[in-house]
Amino acid sequence: MSKLRIASYYENRLGRNDGNPLYMFNAFKQIPGIQSDHLIPLGTFDKWGKWDLHFEADWGEDALKGLLPYTPVPIPHPSVFWSSDTHLGYEWRLEKAKRTDFNFVCQKRAQEDFKREGVDSIWMPHAVEPQAYPFIPSVKKYDVCFIGHMNSENRIEALDTFFKAFPNFYYGQRLFEAAAEKYCQSKIVFNISIKDDINMRCFEAMSTKSLLLTNWLPTLGDLFEDGKHLVTYKTMDEAIDKAKYYIEHDSEREAIAQAGFDEVRAKHTFVHRARQVLDTCLPGWEKKEEETHAMLQAS
Repeated sequence: MSKLRIASYYENRLGRNDGNPLYMFNAFKQIPGIQSDHLIPLGTFDKWGKWDLHFEADWGEDALKGLLPYTPVPIPHPSVFWSSDTHLGYEWRLEKAKRTDFNFVCQKRAQEDFKREGVDSIWMPHAVEPQAYPFIPSVKKYDVCFIGHMNSENRIEALDTFFKAFPNFYYGQRLFEAAAEKYCQSKIVFNISIKDDINMRCFEAMSTKSLLLTNWLPTLGDLFEDGKHLVTYKTMDEAIDKAKYYIEHDSEREAIAQAGFDEVRAKHTFVHRARQVLDTCLPGWEKKEEETHAMLQAS
């Protein structure tokens, strides 16, 4: 029995091995009845047959100009584009979206902005790959943790303030299980968006069963409940006060961390996102999954 073929396009020859493209490629592979293939968008692909869907997640191609060993070509139809960094490079992503059959956006504001430009899109936020960010039972060694880059003024100022308020603070740049380990060793995972974006750190931190303390964004309320799944702040003074409170109140902190973990694992993994793409772009695809499941049961 043939499977549905999904082609995922992204560059992986420049040392980058993380992000939505890789996660979605692997998510499609985890779904019965789906064949997931990775391709680099540098030419014609006809000799490998036909795919039912051509998928591309935002991989920061616009920031890699001058580094790429080729000029990327448009992916074939039916095409899907999942825009991530519209808060950093809007125009480039808008133009790409105009040439794409199905558009998804990580940031809800981009959905409204695209609509004004005549481009329909679906809000599909970031997610987490639980295999990459697992819960690792650990002793809480740190009061507060931040893993990421100091790539904006507001983030630099916020982290400097937190360093001074909480000397037992872990900062570093790590990926996958190494990052998850530090999150699990921390009472609180601190987050601050570059602009108004719900970033991947939100989902990754919650996936490790650690309390997420993040800046308030109006769209966060569409996904999670403040005080139940995570804790938000609007000012740095408020962030420090809340961090102090939850560092000292273990049972309350761990209850929120557990609820956040349950919510993100139940609704916000990359397999959930992959299924949303299939539901939207290939209605009725579930029959392939059911047929595959029945065949495996029979064997």
